[in-house]
Formats: sequence, C-alpha cells, structure tokens
Amino acid sequence: MNHQNPLPLISEGDGQNVPVYSCHVILSRPDNTGRLSGRTANLAGISAEGTSERDVLTSIMKQFKAAVQRYAQSNQSIPFLDPPEAPGPGDVERFIPVHL
Repeated sequence: MNHQNPLPLISEGDGQNVPVYSCHVILSRPDNTGRLSGRTANLAGISAEGTSERDVLTSIMKQFKAAVQRYAQSNQSIPFLDPPEAPGPGDVERFIPVHL
C-alpha cells in the first residue's frame, strides 16, 4: 500500500485571498398580486421586486456585488450601515455571502 499523496499541497502563501462580504437582505411579505420585494439592510440603495424569492435575491446579490466592486476598484471604503436596517413586522431576513 502506497501512502504517498499524489496531490500537491498548497501553502497559505500560494492561494489568493478572496474577499467575502455579507449581503444582509430583508424580504417583505408578498403584496396582493403575489409580488415580493426586498432590500439590503446593510448597504443603502439596493432593492428588487419579483415573482419569487429566488428572483429577488438574485437581483439583489448582483446589485450588491456590483456596488461593492465599484467601491473596491475606486479604493473607497464601503459605506455599510451600522447598525443595519431592522426588519419590520412580517419581514424575513436572509444573509448571503458574496465573493468578489
């Protein structure tokens, strides 16, 4: 039996550090037509509407990632809201890790 590992080992210095940001989303109850709306609780100005939670979250994540990338590329600090916006009655929260 051969106990040698044929795969190369990666040291800490070999890998790239990939930034990960938390996209904190608040989803509101569906309206009377069944449409959902959502907004980011930790970064102002990002919102979306859709017919499913998946559609809303996908749109919000794309907007969030684009905004964070713009701040990073221009060497600006990201204006995260601290504390983040609180959900209202009937709202639900989602926390989504976003990699740049």
